[in-house]
Amino acid sequence: MKYTKHGKSRAEERGIGENMILKVISEPTYAYYDLSTGATVAFKKLNRKHLLIVYSKKENEIKIVTTFITSAAQEIIEKKLKNNVWIKIK
Repeated sequence: MKYTKHGKSRAEERGIGENMILKVISEPTYAYYDLSTGATVAFKKLNRKHLLIVYSKKENEIKIVTTFITSAAQEIIEKKLKNNVWIKIK
């Protein structure tokens, strides 16, 4: 697994480890394809919040674009779907 510079710094500053990132990617609660960037956006429910991982996958390489924890997952998802930016894949 590789990281963009932004993805690495955001994961580190937010205390989101590689094992947690891999769990979200392999077992997301929800996953979407971003039509504007070609990235996958995976959400994993954590109590009342969601861990969001944005990543791209080429062949067998996963590149982490960004990570964050949010309590506004439903609002983010609804807005992106309404604006036809994301397609639900899980």
